[in-house]
Amino acid sequence: MSLLDRFKDTLIYESQKEFYDERGRGARYRMTTVGVSFFKDAVSDLKDTPGLVKWMKDNGFVEEAEMEEDDVSVTLRVKGCCLKSITEGFTSRGKQPLSCPIANAVMYSMEQNGSMPPEIIPIEFEDGWCRIRMAKIYTSEIV
Repeated sequence: MSLLDRFKDTLIYESQKEFYDERGRGARYRMTTVGVSFFKDAVSDLKDTPGLVKWMKDNGFVEEAEMEEDDVSVTLRVKGCCLKSITEGFTSRGKQPLSCPIANAVMYSMEQNGSMPPEIIPIEFEDGWCRIRMAKIYTSEIV
């Protein structure tokens, strides 16, 4: 990683950490669109969720990615994420990452397809993979 890349990652981490220190876990719910504007500009069709995930792999944002969906949640498993060093800044201190721009773009894509807006629940880490579960939010009419 270049010195400039390390600087950018440090700034992103420190910005998130300061927000977390001020607001606690509730800050997570204020960061659900972080990164979405970049993907809106870079990807031709954000309604194509599998295509978005493939674009992320093809362009080096993630090495591997898998998605599973059921009635109540979507699980995105990611390995080799370009934001790994930022995530490690949190996990090495025993904290959850505050935001995941990769998952934010996937959630936005799902919303573009008429899905209820999902919500990230705590991210799990195992064997180099991030497991990002996004709970679907339902109204009383749906439930």
